[in-house]
Amino acid sequence: MKKTNYLFSLAAVIVAIVVLFSCQKEDKLIREADADYLQPIQNATKNRLDSVIDTVHRDYGVQVYYQFNPRVLDPTTFFTPTTYDRANSYTDLIVRKLWLGPLKQRFPKFWANEKPVEFLIVGSAIKFNSISSGGAAGAGLNGQFYRLGMGAVDNMNFANRNSLREHMCILFHEHAHQMDHKYGRGYDYDRVSRGDYYGTPGYASRHDTTAQKDGFFRNYGGYAPEEDFATTVEACLRFSKDSIMKIVAKSAKLKTKYEMVYNKYLNLGMDLHQMKIYLDSAATAL
Repeated sequence: MKKTNYLFSLAAVIVAIVVLFSCQKEDKLIREADADYLQPIQNATKNRLDSVIDTVHRDYGVQVYYQFNPRVLDPTTFFTPTTYDRANSYTDLIVRKLWLGPLKQRFPKFWANEKPVEFLIVGSAIKFNSISSGGAAGAGLNGQFYRLGMGAVDNMNFANRNSLREHMCILFHEHAHQMDHKYGRGYDYDRVSRGDYYGTPGYASRHDTTAQKDGFFRNYGGYAPEEDFATTVEACLRFSKDSIMKIVAKSAKLKTKYEMVYNKYLNLGMDLHQMKIYLDSAATAL
């Protein structure tokens, strides 16, 4: 009995000690300062890519990112960063020599007013909210006024000038989505081919020659009005003016939409046909 009382008393003492210490006022929590993910590392040694990025920002006012943090892309966005070497080649060849350089030199008004202030280089496709979302989900990144991004950089052949030149057509296609969101296609534009769009998967079953007769530069332009607009810009930077005239002669609707898009860009400060010529020249000089 005495042993039982002893054990009971010991247990009571232990419980009292635990309660006593748990009831003591805790020290005030000290909140750490919020991390500034964009703050450059002090006294960090800059590599060649850092220098190229600094040059692009200084000369053209565009900040290039190839490594991302939560301030750049939120944690629900899935992607694969590209390698250092590919980011270096892309920044120097595409961003500086084929995009911003000719744009600022030839069309300073368009460069000053319509360029994004951020450019994201991604190794794979960018997928929002789900890792299994379609690869085209990356286009949503370019529905913003201040940021442009391009994926599939891991698949690019930087030694092939024709491949780099073709990439510029796609880059301006994606940038056209920004122009679309910023200024709108216009009430009249959406009604030129109203009821004619293929949707999905309908567009995939059409050939470009059929699409051109239906009023679209290529089958993907028949997917929806926003892609119709972007593929029209893209076509003007891929084909010569003479070729464009032959294509739009196939459809009065296509001719009407082409003239709307061409004049919209011209009013914003860029002649799409002249830009095509300058891009060809810049690619040849690489």
